[in-house]
Amino acid sequence: MRLLVYNGAMDIPATLLYSIISAIAEAALAPSPEPPIPYESSALARPLPEEAKQGVMQPPAGDGFLTINGRQWPLAPTAQIRSRKNLIVMPMTIQSPVDVVYLTDASGAIYRVWMLTPSEASVSRPR
Repeated sequence: MRLLVYNGAMDIPATLLYSIISAIAEAALAPSPEPPIPYESSALARPLPEEAKQGVMQPPAGDGFLTINGRQWPLAPTAQIRSRKNLIVMPMTIQSPVDVVYLTDASGAIYRVWMLTPSEASVSRPR
């Protein structure tokens, strides 16, 4: 009589073991995949408002103001800052000066900022 053990070790056929090891070795030796295509080389251009002004934004100081082209602007409570990939970013994640386009609301506070890719920055806009 043979005793059945459900949690015991199982014999692995040699062919299965060989195919697993060869798949791991193949994956390790395969060339790495191409890096993802950056946003600016995609087929669709990001729509930026024509009335937006262009400037260079300094890293925010965390005091509710943004400095663009040397001028300090108040930041609207509903402000959005978008990265080069068009994702919303928190102001404190910006660590270096960056080319941007921005919009102000009726009170003069900045409520929309788009960080520009090099090709978007080459387009001339009002300052």
